[in-house]
Amino acid sequence: MRTSSVTAAVVALGTALVAVVTTSVGVAPAHAAPSCRGDRITVAELSGGCVVASGSVVLPDGRVFAVPDAGTTVTALPVATTTGGDPGDASVTNTGAAGIAVAIDGRWSGAPAAVRRVLALREGRVAAGHDAGAGAATTGTGSAASSCTDRSYTLLAYRWTRDVRWWSNPTGAKAADRVAIRAGATAWSGRLGTCGRSITSSAANTWVSTTARTPAVSSTGGCGDPDRRSVTGWGSLPAGTLATTCVWSQDGIAVEADQRYSTRYAWSSTATCSGNRYDLRGVATHEWGHAYGLGHTAASSALVMKPAAAPCDVAQRSLGLGDALGIDARY
Repeated sequence: MRTSSVTAAVVALGTALVAVVTTSVGVAPAHAAPSCRGDRITVAELSGGCVVASGSVVLPDGRVFAVPDAGTTVTALPVATTTGGDPGDASVTNTGAAGIAVAIDGRWSGAPAAVRRVLALREGRVAAGHDAGAGAATTGTGSAASSCTDRSYTLLAYRWTRDVRWWSNPTGAKAADRVAIRAGATAWSGRLGTCGRSITSSAANTWVSTTARTPAVSSTGGCGDPDRRSVTGWGSLPAGTLATTCVWSQDGIAVEADQRYSTRYAWSSTATCSGNRYDLRGVATHEWGHAYGLGHTAASSALVMKPAAAPCDVAQRSLGLGDALGIDARY
């Protein structure tokens, strides 16, 4: 009996040691990732790898984004005044179980697993030929004449596979907006004669009607909850921001684009522009470039997609060489 008791004790001790070793080397079942809940979840909190199903994310610059559905990226794309400073293009991607990835002008943060997943998916699309990647050739001097010598453009990580059907909300408009914004939308479509070149772009849009719906762009310059209907409208935006476009995409395919134009500034929608007003058609051309999938070029460029506009910048109505090459590469 005594020998049996000793043997049983040794077996029990050995079993316990195996359990301890198994746990220490990570063979035991993994614990689920923690969850972040509530409004204004910070990027620092996201960096802990937490999973977010709802609520909102606040960026360090104060822009607030409603958490998109799993598998969806929402991108905020502003145009600034020349004295306001460019807040930068920002995107929030909800990967689901891997967490949320945040990018501001190409600088990544958020859940490390989510960042790795997003970058791997984008590399996979480029390798498979579903995405042309990004162009960044830079030439020209930044003078007015350089719009036809500057070949630079930036491609964002989404495109449309159909025409953009959109509605406009004229409430609070600071200028006759429908004609000017439509002109900005069509500047990128069809046969484009730019800088002595002829380019045919399949980027297309269809204006449907006016609407009482409001665009899902917040007063912080972030993006709210989408409804699968692209809407342009007016409202408050941070000082220095003339307009912001929010685009929702899934696996690189855009599904909605909303635009908000700032009521803080004076605007012009006439054929010519004078005084301290911003040219609505030119700014709308820039924002539709974002809607179609183009990012910013250098601030010193004279291209439509430079990040800021000066008062009465009517030159921004017409595509430069880099703008045309960019839309041609995307479509």
